[in-house]
Amino acid sequence: MMYYYYDVNSVSLFETLFNGTYVYDNPTPNKNNYCVLKFDFSGIPTEKYREVKEYERIYNNIVISGLKLFNEHYNTNISIADVSLTASEILDNFIIDFNALKLEHKLYILIDEYDNFTNGILDGDASLFKNVLDNNGFVKSFYAVIKKYVGLGIVDRFFATGICPITLNSMTTGFNIATDISTSPEYNSMIGLTPEEVNELFKELNLSEEEHNKIFNLMLAQYDGYRFNEDKEERVFNATLVMYFFSKYIENKEIPKRLYDNNIVVNYGKIDNILKLQGNTYYKEIISDILDNHKIIGRLKTQFNLVEDFSRNDIISLLYYFGYLTIDGTDDLDIVFKVPNQIMIDKLFC
Repeated sequence: MMYYYYDVNSVSLFETLFNGTYVYDNPTPNKNNYCVLKFDFSGIPTEKYREVKEYERIYNNIVISGLKLFNEHYNTNISIADVSLTASEILDNFIIDFNALKLEHKLYILIDEYDNFTNGILDGDASLFKNVLDNNGFVKSFYAVIKKYVGLGIVDRFFATGICPITLNSMTTGFNIATDISTSPEYNSMIGLTPEEVNELFKELNLSEEEHNKIFNLMLAQYDGYRFNEDKEERVFNATLVMYFFSKYIENKEIPKRLYDNNIVVNYGKIDNILKLQGNTYYKEIISDILDNHKIIGRLKTQFNLVEDFSRNDIISLLYYFGYLTIDGTDDLDIVFKVPNQIMIDKLFC
């Protein structure tokens, strides 16, 4: 969405893509005003490789692919260094040549799932994770280049999506300009669907009021309950599960027999190994407490120290970041976390 909103070459698509939305009626001055450089690090296999150099090779190839797509889209023909250089050197050279073109529009860098592969590494090998993200590592150096050109005003904006702040914490010296907006009150409903939005989707089904209410209440119990700021009361639905439900319902004209998407279960299942890392002694106690009460009290950590053992709050926070828990309220200075919905109870904890 952000790519098409900010991409200067997508002006002709703006009405088709955004008509009927708030941003269509209230466009910002930077609408369709950037050359957008996009990278997607979700496809790096983490089960196959155990050497840093293997990950660096794949990382370099993804960076090069992103630069090639940029050249094709903007017809810039900027030279791209080969994989013999590091990802940071490849990006550095590319941005220098981009700036030399003196184009009217600045760069906007979008990165999708910046921590997907590092979380996958952490899932199996904490020492390899540390080596990939050490002070001289290729990931930290790559983001240091982005930081440099943000400072010079050539990269005007940067936005990255991810799951957990462990990777961001691990490279703060190379990229200490980032702001984590995931718990900001104004973005509480950004990464889910509100009840109003889910009801809007029902219009495509042409259901009776009775059937509508029956299905909505089922989805409410199974998919709703996420809250990302303790000061906001509004809860949101898991968007992936909602879209899974509607696609199956439209396909078969009936409520799907399985109410969860297998991809969700697989993704959440990976957290099990991560929670057992760092020699913590709280893992089983916390899981048992959640299973008994469906709630637990703790503090949300935004900084993780991989030099020391994980604390109780570290484990609770990881469960929150990976979707097992969500915010339910406050208890003095602490946060009350709860299991968000029935799907989490039935398919992930049991």
